[in-house]
Amino acid sequence: MSTGYTSAHSAPGSPSGTSLDFPSDPSSPIPGGKQPDAARNGRKQDFSNSSYARDRRELLQLLAKLHGTGIQNLLNLPQICVTGSQSVGKSSLIESIGGIKLPRESGTCTRCPMECRLEFAASSKWTCRVSLRIRDGDSLQEYPFGPDLTDPDEVENRLRQAQRALLRPTLQHDAFLDDSDLQIRAGNAMSFTDDCVCVHIRGPDVTDLHFYDLPGIIVNVQEGQDTSDIELVRSMVKRYIEKPGCIALLVVSCETDFENQVAGRLVREVDAGGFNTVGVLTKPDKTDAESAQRWQKINDAYKLQTGWFVVKLPSSQELREGISAEVARQRADAFFKTNEHWVDYALRHPAWIGTENLTDLPRIRDAVQKALVDSMNCLVELPAQLTADPTAEVFARITSFAQRVSIHVRGTAPLQVDRRGLVQQLYATYQEFKHDIRATAPAFDARKGHDDSGADVIEFGSDDEERAVHAPSVKIDEVMRTAIEARTRELPGNYPFSVKAHYIFSFLEEWEAPTFLCFERAFKIFCDEISHLVEEHFAQYTHGGLKSNVQAAISAQLQAIADQARVRLRADMLKETEDIHTQNDHYLASYKAKYLALYKQTRAGCPANRPSPLSAASHVQNALASLSNAGYTGVTKSDLGKLLPTDGLDPAFDIMAEVRAYFQVAYKRYIDSVPQCIEQTLIRAFDQQLSAAIVSDLGLFKAGARAKCETWVREPPAVAEERRELLARKKTLEQAQALLFRFG
Repeated sequence: MSTGYTSAHSAPGSPSGTSLDFPSDPSSPIPGGKQPDAARNGRKQDFSNSSYARDRRELLQLLAKLHGTGIQNLLNLPQICVTGSQSVGKSSLIESIGGIKLPRESGTCTRCPMECRLEFAASSKWTCRVSLRIRDGDSLQEYPFGPDLTDPDEVENRLRQAQRALLRPTLQHDAFLDDSDLQIRAGNAMSFTDDCVCVHIRGPDVTDLHFYDLPGIIVNVQEGQDTSDIELVRSMVKRYIEKPGCIALLVVSCETDFENQVAGRLVREVDAGGFNTVGVLTKPDKTDAESAQRWQKINDAYKLQTGWFVVKLPSSQELREGISAEVARQRADAFFKTNEHWVDYALRHPAWIGTENLTDLPRIRDAVQKALVDSMNCLVELPAQLTADPTAEVFARITSFAQRVSIHVRGTAPLQVDRRGLVQQLYATYQEFKHDIRATAPAFDARKGHDDSGADVIEFGSDDEERAVHAPSVKIDEVMRTAIEARTRELPGNYPFSVKAHYIFSFLEEWEAPTFLCFERAFKIFCDEISHLVEEHFAQYTHGGLKSNVQAAISAQLQAIADQARVRLRADMLKETEDIHTQNDHYLASYKAKYLALYKQTRAGCPANRPSPLSAASHVQNALASLSNAGYTGVTKSDLGKLLPTDGLDPAFDIMAEVRAYFQVAYKRYIDSVPQCIEQTLIRAFDQQLSAAIVSDLGLFKAGARAKCETWVREPPAVAEERRELLARKKTLEQAQALLFRFG
């Protein structure tokens, strides 16, 4: 850069041959100790007109336009951020880069970020434009701050005024341009702000560069100031430098140990590998032999991929004396040529800074494309914007909802791994109902003895295999006593049917509770599923009231149909529980024979204590073979139990076997009829009437329906705002994308 007043020499670890965009002295040595002719002759070649400079200029202009679109809020553009602790010479470095003077006051001078855009313009006079970039909600607005300047000496005061304007946002900007704000005492000024002062400098002696100057990191505040400013500044700087596209230009003073400089520690936290940090050492004239050696090896302690660079800037005394850029450059050059601690180092390491990270356009294009796709996806995920007639939209929603309910009722909805469907939930309820009815089976105990504690009773399972059931039982002696006491005018050996009816109705009376428990469980499952579907289809219409009106209509319909279904279910239940009947003679006779044999076997000896005739396979087979040889064909294993002695309890055995067999007939009939009744009178009845019932309840064919529908489908303000923001974001990204593709 031809402007400024410094020489810059790379520090230890700086890779030689790296592209340089940092202020340098034409006479600085280059690797190998050779000086090009142009350098020896005072840089006769014009670097500003080189092809590299022209490409870089176009890139920086492109980045400026991208910043102008506000895209930096949406993705991380490449940028250089100058950061450092307080009083390390950061402002002097900026002055040397921009050829301007920054405000210098007591305390921290820089109280807001400053964007510096330097642009080479061969045919233009030197100009400086200052503007204010202010955040307004989620967007950034940029406002010109005063007319363009043509005298570099006027920039310092303009920047001072611009910073005051940002720190006192309640005052009009004009009040700061004539310094009248200094006479206004009302309203407190902020200590720091995230809003940005933008400086755009153009001229024939300006090197193209674009960077941000961040407030210096402080470790204490003046008396009366807010101590929270320390963390406020630290957080502000961190937000800038932790962006993936940021190159941190870390300014470190050789006057203080690195470990004591907060900015260095902060940058190291963010970029521990040193990939996105360029280090700049200032005040090398404050070192002695020992400390100079230590600073020259800093890249061993905190390695940066671009190395560390060292610059000699004017001292405070020189600045107060008004040192010129030319004199400052001469003194800096003389320092590195004559200082005993730095001369050898300066000869070995020429001053180069690489800015290749700033020219990665393909990555920017990819980032813009990805952000644009993300925005489009977010727009797609928003509820569809209403463009049709509101009444037609309501009808379409109701129709879609009714079709979805039908799919779930039929059990053809797509499988949901994390949520069971309606039919699956109902099936589980019907299985519980089956278990509850099965638990009411009469437990007859044919064993000898008088233990009334409720021991294991032998039963047939669903596969007709014997199994032990622990349940309160009815003793065979009790059954016999009941049969004898119930006799009236029957002939000897006959007993009234009322005894069997007594035991049958004793279990049928228990079926009402599990029957209606099953219904209420199914009803709740169905209501929950319908509510879930209502949420899916009408959630976007919560604000206008369509969802609540549909919920009310559906709730009324569900209750009406449920009341009708309960009446129908009770009628079906009474058919089963108020009468004893069956046409399934074979099934009844088959189970009666099985239970008669089982009870006699149990009477003869408990299978749990010793093998019974039925379970001794070899003896059973021998017995069946012998009976067949004797002419008794067709005898089965279950028939053998009938040969066991009954101890004079034949009537009781007959009653127990027939009652238990009838339970099997009625139980298997009933566990099918109740779910069928629930399905037909509740689930499918609701499905068939759903669409018509909602339309009728909402009054969609009545006068005023259109006005109601317009209110119901009105988009919520939050959704409308999100849609507006996404459309604005999409427009911004499309503008950025167009700029990028036009560039190359």
